Amino acid sequence: MKKILNKITFFALLATMFTACSKDFTDDLVKDNKPEIPVTFDGATTYGFNPYYKLKLSGDGVIKITMSIPSNASVKIKEVTRAIAGATSITPGNVTNAAITSYLDAPVTVNGTTVTITTSITEWNSKLTGAGNVIPATVTAGTLVERAMMFLLTMEDNSTIVPVQCRLRIEP
Repeated sequence: MKKILNKITFFALLATMFTACSKDFTDDLVKDNKPEIPVTFDGATTYGFNPYYKLKLSGDGVIKITMSIPSNASVKIKEVTRAIAGATSITPGNVTNAAITSYLDAPVTVNGTTVTITTSITEWNSKLTGAGNVIPATVTAGTLVERAMMFLLTMEDNSTIVPVQCRLRIEP
């Protein structure tokens, strides 16, 4: 009797295993959120996930972020519609949220495959408020301050792409 009960339990578990996962994990919750057209940050460094640019606080304070898509992409970048800047906790939801002010004064027209956004530490500090979002006036030796930007790109066919977060590592 015990052997029969064990066999029934085994086959019931086996049947459950083969019927439990009918999907290949394609739901929005578990799929990779990669755009069809990849966006790269030219000149940025990456160890892991987010690309970053290094910037010296003692330098000229110019921040240049260059984004590009492959030259053979099916559509070109029409404009950089919005940009969000701040702490590394910003998310793609912040970029598309109209209640959050864009870092850009107006959309940047591109009509191509590459765009460079140029700003400065002075402009950054004038546009952002709050101790968590403003680059400190002084950075102690041996440390760095990390901030982030995210962009909303509108393509020629009016589709949109939000590339991964781009970080700025500010050293003394």
